[in-house]
Amino acid sequence: MSAGSSRRAKWVLTSPLILFSLVFVVFPVYQGVQASFYELDLQAPSTPFAGLQNYWDLFASAGFAQAARFTVGFAVTVTLLEVLLGLGLALLMNRTFPGKKALFTALLVPIMIAPALLGVTFRLLLNGDIGLIPAILDHFGAQVSLFAPDSVIPLLVVLDVVQWTPFVFLIIYAGLQSFPNEVLEAAQVDGAGPLRTLTRIVLPILTPVLAVAVFLRFVDAIRTFDVIYVLTAGGPGTKTTTMSIFIYKTAFESGQFGLAAAASTILMLALLPLVPFMVNRVSRETGNRS
Repeated sequence: MSAGSSRRAKWVLTSPLILFSLVFVVFPVYQGVQASFYELDLQAPSTPFAGLQNYWDLFASAGFAQAARFTVGFAVTVTLLEVLLGLGLALLMNRTFPGKKALFTALLVPIMIAPALLGVTFRLLLNGDIGLIPAILDHFGAQVSLFAPDSVIPLLVVLDVVQWTPFVFLIIYAGLQSFPNEVLEAAQVDGAGPLRTLTRIVLPILTPVLAVAVFLRFVDAIRTFDVIYVLTAGGPGTKTTTMSIFIYKTAFESGQFGLAAAASTILMLALLPLVPFMVNRVSRETGNRS
């Protein structure tokens, strides 16, 4: 095949993906960024050009700052916990033991349930009047209000860890399945113990896999909406308001679509630099291993 034919074949094969990206990614992003420069308000009949006013209003807003702080803190906390637990589970499941298949299946159940449905399930289980978990705690004399201001954030962290640790576990477990057994056998011959093998051999080789797991979970945790909205709607007050909930309430409860578009643009610009950093890191680690 000639060089010209090869180039034409590449364009033909990639054109559906390019068209899909233009229609469903590039154009909506353009529309959102454009809307952020206008005063789009359901209560106002006109849509005057606002320039950077929406952005100034956001940075001056205490609600936006609170949502940003909570979102980043929540995302960092759950990502670290889920990666550590996912790694531990992956190392455990990489062994052969009785009941492995049943345990493996049970671990994957949370990620098979829609987040909104899981939020409703948690809401029923944790309900102070009819919930099973408060009833069990009360039976043992522990009268705890799980949705109180002091306990609601740890509760949300635990629920997110329960829901998404299986996702991280699956990524790391897949990486372990492609692990070169010759390296482990050589380490055993050299007398390396389990801890030394883990820190000096397994973790360095798994670095690209762990980087992917951290990246995917951190970005998804930043975008968290379903479970928290169903459980607390961002409350009490604005204590558990994530950026996604803040944008939703600004747009569909306050009717300030221009302000919501500006918040979405800021969130996109904050996450965008992570993509090339992630690609370069994984490419560099993969190149070093080859």
